[in-house]
Amino acid sequence: MRLKKPDLYLFSLIILMVPVIFSCGSNEEKSGPRVVKGVTLLDDRLELTLMKQAPDIVTPIGIAVDEQDRIYVLESHTHQPPKDYGGPDHDIIKVYEDSNGDGNWDKESIFAEGLIEGLNIAFSPEGQLYAVTSKEVWKFYDEDWDGISEKSEKLMAFAQPKQVYVHAAILSIAFDTEGYMYIGRGNTGAAHWVFQGSDGKEVSGYGDGGNIIRARTDGSEAQIFSTGYWNPFDLKFDNYGRLLVADNDPDSRGPNRLVHAVRGSHFGYQSLFGGSGIHPYLAWNGELPNTLPYAVPLGESPSGLLNANLGRLPQDYHDQMLCTIWEESSIVRIAMEEKGLSVSGSTEVILQGGEDFRPVAFAADSKGNIYFTDWVERVYPNHGKGKIWKLSAKENTELLVQRSLYDPPIANEKVKRLNQLLSDSTNFDQHFKNLRSDDPFVRHASVMGLSREVHREKLVQALQNESAHVRLGVLLALMESEHPDGAELAGQFLEDPDPEIRKMALIWIGSQGFVSQKANLELALTTGEFTTALFETYLETVKLLEPGFLKAFTNKQEEISKRIPLKLPDGFIAEIVSDPSNPSQMRAYALRYLEDPAEQKDLLLDFLSLEKEEDLLMEVIQTLANIPDKQVAEALLQVSLSGSRPINLRAESLSALSRQPLEAWREIIPLLEVSSENLAIAAARYLRNKNGEDEVKQAMERVLNDGSSCDSEGLRQQLMLALSQDTGKRPDPQELDQWSSLLEGPADPDRGRRVFYSNTSLCSTCHVVEGRGGDLGPDLSNVGKSKDRKGLIGSILMPSDEMSPEWQGWYIAMKDGTRYDGRQIDVGYDDIKLYTQTAGFVQVKKADVSEYGMSETSLMPAGLEQRLSNQDLKDLLAFLESQ
Repeated sequence: MRLKKPDLYLFSLIILMVPVIFSCGSNEEKSGPRVVKGVTLLDDRLELTLMKQAPDIVTPIGIAVDEQDRIYVLESHTHQPPKDYGGPDHDIIKVYEDSNGDGNWDKESIFAEGLIEGLNIAFSPEGQLYAVTSKEVWKFYDEDWDGISEKSEKLMAFAQPKQVYVHAAILSIAFDTEGYMYIGRGNTGAAHWVFQGSDGKEVSGYGDGGNIIRARTDGSEAQIFSTGYWNPFDLKFDNYGRLLVADNDPDSRGPNRLVHAVRGSHFGYQSLFGGSGIHPYLAWNGELPNTLPYAVPLGESPSGLLNANLGRLPQDYHDQMLCTIWEESSIVRIAMEEKGLSVSGSTEVILQGGEDFRPVAFAADSKGNIYFTDWVERVYPNHGKGKIWKLSAKENTELLVQRSLYDPPIANEKVKRLNQLLSDSTNFDQHFKNLRSDDPFVRHASVMGLSREVHREKLVQALQNESAHVRLGVLLALMESEHPDGAELAGQFLEDPDPEIRKMALIWIGSQGFVSQKANLELALTTGEFTTALFETYLETVKLLEPGFLKAFTNKQEEISKRIPLKLPDGFIAEIVSDPSNPSQMRAYALRYLEDPAEQKDLLLDFLSLEKEEDLLMEVIQTLANIPDKQVAEALLQVSLSGSRPINLRAESLSALSRQPLEAWREIIPLLEVSSENLAIAAARYLRNKNGEDEVKQAMERVLNDGSSCDSEGLRQQLMLALSQDTGKRPDPQELDQWSSLLEGPADPDRGRRVFYSNTSLCSTCHVVEGRGGDLGPDLSNVGKSKDRKGLIGSILMPSDEMSPEWQGWYIAMKDGTRYDGRQIDVGYDDIKLYTQTAGFVQVKKADVSEYGMSETSLMPAGLEQRLSNQDLKDLLAFLESQ
């Protein structure tokens, strides 16, 4: 019942078959796992009890406990009900009570009914029940405490949009001990939104991400507390007063995440730039300096949070959080540890169910019993099933110190320090010094403090500070302050020597629509080091300053902001490529953004024959590789045969020819005997597809038997593979240490790039590196940072051993025998969509499906090493490590 796609009534599904379990600090020995009604307890110190099930409770979502330990459950009946749904036309809040203390609920009543699209409930510190629906915040009154509400009051509501998708709207609610409530708002599918409080004050947005909205408990004084979320499904405070938020992930950027929300924080997502989550103006883990990183990665569709100290749990659960992972049919414990002035952590699965276990929300009573709702089925429409469970520790278990929901936060020096920094806006010197801090939360507090109007003059005086960290912080503070001379100041940063500062200057200009700086944008590319990230940001900034977009966005001509076209001017990329005054790196990288390279075939062929810059020619060849054409093939052949061309270009042309309809391929055979190792290996790799031809086979055997003029072991291995000869014993795939030893030695990342894009490895069919390749698998542009050499070797040899949730493979088997394999499956009520490598999204009718499910192995097939020589693998690793 939690959906992360705001624009589809579909079911987004990416899970791990066997969740990875991380240690959370318990040294107690546990016996084998027990199973209770299909749910496995992976911590044997816990007890699980089924309290209610259908027909007594159906499709339960929110849950809360009052001061008398009565259990309130929000029973949904308006959650996309099917046309033939037989339940009520409104939601119901039921109350369960154990009046005699025997552990069973013997009383049941209806507290309130009439809500539409209810999503969560919570008690305030004053003991009154609040409910959030997709559009509203309600407060219920039970003045005689009999468990039946006498009246209700709508405190807050959307004024716009009139229609909003239930899982991208108002989602969650929590209270602090200082008179505020915090409301999680989803991204509303990029629609213009206006949220009105009880005092008439409005907060609004257009193209922003989801928010945490803070207001007084009477619905007044609403303000945006934190932003940049996809869909924040739950939020809770920890023992020390930190607000923790469970956020779902965009379509193509994971993982789901637990974040530590503080005043003014931005977590990177903006709906204007679409649902993929991939855009130069977006971040997900603090990649942009004006955003904060997440605290803990979570599994797919986290739905509910609970401070573990509210429960009767083993001692080593102290200071941890519990989280329901709806899509993975599990509940995890999150071990937290301090990291700077914030926290980080890891997860461990404690309950694992099957397909009919879909935990949603938590609540705990005064005795420490933890209750949670279970949607049961993994379909979103109301379906008439449901369960409520109780979780607690066994008797004779050493327990943590239990707290109550609204106990004052425990004193913590780091929390105190962060709050002081965030609340002190006068201490310029301290905030200015902290711009150099390694802690992103300290830097955030400094930027917030320095953004006050009183500091503007001093900030402007620091524009030329010798420290790039300081200059970046000054930029962010000026950006946050909405300085009246913002356009002029942003323009000055376009010429900063630091590329990250120039990138943020572009983002500042684009975000604020500073048209006066449009003519100066190119300075960001021509001043100092050119980077691909800068170029991508530059292009997106140009789009944002186009008159058509600015007019439509300013006037909100589309209700859904992401429907406003973001386009470059006609011929913009072609002009960049054609202008010889532009840096060759810039012209070369621009080739990757040609909308239809085939339309520019003549221009590209002219470059190939006339251009002298090797970087540009390399990109031209790589672009031509994907334009199957006889004229292109002949031009690439001539480059590969030309003794006056650089070897790297000749070898690249041979690699590109593997995707071309080349008739004169026999002219490549003599290249097997050239003195250049790189060129000979590229020729051998191309001719492997022709190894059934006698003249190819004879030429390869001759080079093997008589030796080549380059005397290359890499060439010898390539030829032996082509001739299906034994290349020697290799370790088993799981013997990573032996493979690491085998693959030591000299390697060439340029050769490795050709392996990556070759028809032999097929890596680029599914993976992209810096804008080139497919998107069925993860983007490997930064893989050298995320994996060490041994990790890369393991990923190549055993791709199924480590599958991130967002890249889980799925299959659909049709009744007619057709099979589709892909990822990012979306299961709707009548049909299923699956993203495939060959056809993009395919959509099929459920009635035509024989079965569908998770692939037990990675979409990346095992056995890649069997198609590559040892030298190929060394070179491929060198290429990946260079990213």
